[in-house]
Amino acid sequence: MTTTQLHIGANLASAPVMAERPRGREKSNGLMDQLNGLFARFNPIKDSDKVSFFRLLATMINAGISIVKGLHILEDQIENPHFKQVVGDLARKIETGSSFSKALADFGQYFSEAQIGMVEAGEASGRLNQTLLQIATETEKSASLTSKIKGAMIYPVVVILILIGAGFAVMTFVMPKIKEMFDNLGGELPAMTKALIGASNFLTGSTLGLSNALVILLVFAGLIVAFLAWKKTEFGRYAWAQILLRIPVFGKLSQRVALARFCRGLSTLVSSGVSILKALRITATSVGNAVYEKRINEIADDVKQGITMAENMKDNELLFPSMVVGMIGVAEQTAQIDAITAKIADYYEDQVDDMVKNLSSLMEPIIIVVLGLAVGFLVIAVMMPILQSSDLAGNAK
Repeated sequence: MTTTQLHIGANLASAPVMAERPRGREKSNGLMDQLNGLFARFNPIKDSDKVSFFRLLATMINAGISIVKGLHILEDQIENPHFKQVVGDLARKIETGSSFSKALADFGQYFSEAQIGMVEAGEASGRLNQTLLQIATETEKSASLTSKIKGAMIYPVVVILILIGAGFAVMTFVMPKIKEMFDNLGGELPAMTKALIGASNFLTGSTLGLSNALVILLVFAGLIVAFLAWKKTEFGRYAWAQILLRIPVFGKLSQRVALARFCRGLSTLVSSGVSILKALRITATSVGNAVYEKRINEIADDVKQGITMAENMKDNELLFPSMVVGMIGVAEQTAQIDAITAKIADYYEDQVDDMVKNLSSLMEPIIIVVLGLAVGFLVIAVMMPILQSSDLAGNAK
C-alpha cells in the first residue's frame, strides 16, 4: 500500500509518522450489506453516544492526533451502527476539504445548532479540544435534565394506563357476567350499580357494526395524533408552551427548565468564543419552549440595536424573574456573562432537581387516593345489590 509522511499535531512536528492515505467509502459486499446499512438508519443516536464521541475526540486531538484520524478510530470503535455511518461520513467530508463545523452542519438532524456553532468558534480560536469537552459536558447536563423530568412522569403515566386498562377489562369481560347474576336476584338496583351496568352495556355494544369499545379506542388514538400534529405547528407549539407556563406546579417547572437551558447554553457558547448576538440566536432554538424562543429572539434583535439584555428582560416576570434580570445586568456590566450565567444555570438545575423529587413524592399519595376511589366505587357498586338481596331474603324468612 502506498504511504505518505504526515506530521500530526503542532507539538509533534519533529516526529514524522507513517499513515495511510485517506480511506474512501468501502464498496458494498452485496445486498446484505446494503440492507444492514439501510436498517442501521433506524437505530436512534442517543445523547450518551454523542457525549462519548465529543469527549474521546477531544482527548485524541489533545494527544496530537488529527481530526480525520481520530474520526476513523472512533468509527471503528463505535457500536451504534447508525452513528458509525455518520462518523465515517464526517471523516470523509473533512478528507475532501470541508471543515469539521461544516461537516457537522451537513448532519444537522443529529447535531444541534449550538454544538455546530461552538465547534466553529473552537476552530477559529484554536481551542477545539477544550470546546469539544465543553460540548460533551453541556450535552450530558442537558440529557440529565431531560431524563429527570421524563423519569418523574413515567410512574404516574404507567399507573394511569394500568388503571384504564384494568377498568376496561372489568367493564367488558367481568361486568356482563355480574349483570346476569343481578338479573337473577331481581329488585331495584342502586344508582351506582345502574351506572356501572350502563357503561358496561355501552362498551360491549356496537355502533354501525363496530364495537363501541373499538370506536372509543380509535377516537382516543385519533385525538392523540391530532394533538401531536397540532403541537408541531408554529401556532400549536407557542400556544401549548403558554398553557404549560400557566399550569400550577408544572408552570414553575417549565419556567425553571427553560431558564436552566437558556443560561447554560449562553454560558457555554460565550465561553467558547461565540458572539453574544449569535449565542442568543442559537440558544433560542435549544431552549425547548416556543414562548422563550420568541422572546429570546426579540432580545437578540434589541441587543443588535444596542439595548442590554437585562433591560429587555424587565418586562416579563413570568419568563424572567427579577433575580435573573439583576444577575444578568451585573454580568453585562462586569463583562462576566459566561461565569454568571453558569451560576444561574447551576441554581435553576438544582431547583428543577428538587421540584422533580417533590413532584414524584406528591404524585404518589394522589395516585393512591385515585386508585382507592376507583376500587371503592367498583366494590360498592357490585356488593350493594348483593347485600340488599341478602337482607330481603332474611326479612322474608
